[in-house]
Amino acid sequence: MEIESGIEEKFIQNGVLLKKANATYISVLNAEGILTFGQCMKTNLHVFEWKPETCDITDSESLESGWSLVDPISRQPSPQQQVQPASIACPSSTACASAASPSIRAISEEPATGVPTKAKLTIRVFLRDLKGLETYKDELRFFNHDHTVHSVYLFRQTSTSVLLQLLERFRCVRKSTQRKNFYRCIDDPDQDKLQKSFSELNIADIRARPRPRPYMDMLSKLANVQQILPIHRPASQSTIHSELRLSNLNARVQDVDSNHHSTDQSQTAVTANGETDGFDARKLAPRPPVHRGLPLDAGTWEDVKCPNGSISDPERVKEIIFRGGIKQDIRAEVWKYLLGLDVWEHTTQQRDERRAHKTQEYFQMKFQWLTITTIQEHNFTGYRERKCQIEKDVKRTDRTYEFFAGDDNPNLAKLQDILMTYVMYNFDLGYVQGMSDLLAPILSLVQNEAESFWCFVGFMHKVFANFDIDQKGMKLQLEHLRVLLSFVNERLFNYMRENQSENMYFCFRWLLVWFKREFSNSDIMHLWEVLWTGLPCANFHLFVCVAILDQEMDVFIDGQFSFTEILKHVNELSGNLNLTAVLEQAESIYLQLKQTLETSSKESHHELRKIIGEQLSLNEGGTTGNTDEDEEDDEDSCMSIVNERSPEEKEILQRKLDEACDLSLSYMFF
Repeated sequence: MEIESGIEEKFIQNGVLLKKANATYISVLNAEGILTFGQCMKTNLHVFEWKPETCDITDSESLESGWSLVDPISRQPSPQQQVQPASIACPSSTACASAASPSIRAISEEPATGVPTKAKLTIRVFLRDLKGLETYKDELRFFNHDHTVHSVYLFRQTSTSVLLQLLERFRCVRKSTQRKNFYRCIDDPDQDKLQKSFSELNIADIRARPRPRPYMDMLSKLANVQQILPIHRPASQSTIHSELRLSNLNARVQDVDSNHHSTDQSQTAVTANGETDGFDARKLAPRPPVHRGLPLDAGTWEDVKCPNGSISDPERVKEIIFRGGIKQDIRAEVWKYLLGLDVWEHTTQQRDERRAHKTQEYFQMKFQWLTITTIQEHNFTGYRERKCQIEKDVKRTDRTYEFFAGDDNPNLAKLQDILMTYVMYNFDLGYVQGMSDLLAPILSLVQNEAESFWCFVGFMHKVFANFDIDQKGMKLQLEHLRVLLSFVNERLFNYMRENQSENMYFCFRWLLVWFKREFSNSDIMHLWEVLWTGLPCANFHLFVCVAILDQEMDVFIDGQFSFTEILKHVNELSGNLNLTAVLEQAESIYLQLKQTLETSSKESHHELRKIIGEQLSLNEGGTTGNTDEDEEDDEDSCMSIVNERSPEEKEILQRKLDEACDLSLSYMFF
């Protein structure tokens, strides 16, 4: 895409705050703007451009930017504080014409004919005029060749790592080996021919890995000579080839090495603390055949109701729902029990009284934000930003479904009102992108505004950790998924480890919104009600992930997919999955794991036992109840692998997580 100034855009990010620049730009300091990186069409030189923007809400998809897990709320100027335009003019059409042009300039931008002219300050700097870039938290700092600061930008909607990774991919920057978080700028118009080759090598990843140790490798071979004679290749050679992953070099030896590699890896399974259990994959119990049952229908539902209206056997109801879901005609009523609005033991009178009380409580909270004055909103940055984000997301949530279709649809107002009221109900969390996707199916089914709100509260209680600002809850689930896959499908896990994909970051979207974008509306209702039962364990959604990956194993391996290709393929599965087959396979994998653990020592596989909810004695590693202390212990042990890595490896993994977040969630509204 070309912009008017003759720049081919390669990166655009909204919501970038200008924190520091020279005196010319004092009027736009602390203002939000658009940061663009691209290539000048006339000189082939790369250039950065920043221009101020306003916070107007439109239906345009151009508002959509890369997602981070959470948009942290920080201070910003009030919308009522107008930015004074500059009068310094420089024709934008000549901005890139000369390589000797200044590295920072003010540009006058004129709107279309008929609109009053209003100049805006624009910062443009060529990459070759910069010494380098430095990141500090969410700040990106530009440095001149004399080591002075050129300008500083604060990324408010995403991480700076997204831009830096793109720059590294285009070979425009090179990470400094002497200065942490500093990237030296490189700009050579003739380097484009080499960009693809270098990017495929993943030089940063290769450098971050431990180098081979020939002496120790030889001692290891001598100590295990029976394993390498007469038919096995030396382990170190296999390791070197698998780490380099240069397809043009290892194509001839891949088939030979794969047999040896799978033999070695089959002797151990990776645990969450980075050690091995000495578990032989051949000892896994067989996967039992599983078939789905019939859904809960109106007749069965009436059978479990007592004369006073209470539910006589909630566990039986949950078992039926887990086996076959719920019929559409009673789904709305049963959901209110599964999500905590109604209580199983309550009589009809108690249920009606509780609903009336909850309805009154909802409208009291709604009245709070409806009566916020303009001055209050002006002085309440956190509230204002959440409201702005909700307005944007509501306009693009499930608009293809009839319930939310049309520009003047009153159901959109209900969706927005419920999300705004949740901000008042839980202001510590407020609103995070993705929450509108969780609410939409509930509202379309229940339809009553207050009852939909309390059902949404119950759902958020189950997935609250997904929206932690530090991503701790998501990282823990990804680590649990890694442990599960390494145990039940070692071949696929080994392939992913060889291709630097064992972090499971490509499953980020699945876990964040519980597969909302992978299935149709009717299927997602079925899947969610199955998961809400908590059967056969609270982490059954992880087994659903494993089942999908298990089904796609041959595609990954036969296609020799890299991390990026796996991520792309996973996102393209949306709408192409058979829910019944996935649920049957997920339950089969769970039963296989359960039976395997029952026949193994009670003192082994503690992390797996915790994942499936087994209670452990104090001597076997503590209980697995829902106490905060247990969750912290579980979290610490599961995250020890990440903590043991070097700083460079941690930085690489975090960049991959950010990339997976942004790329996965960019599909949310398409």
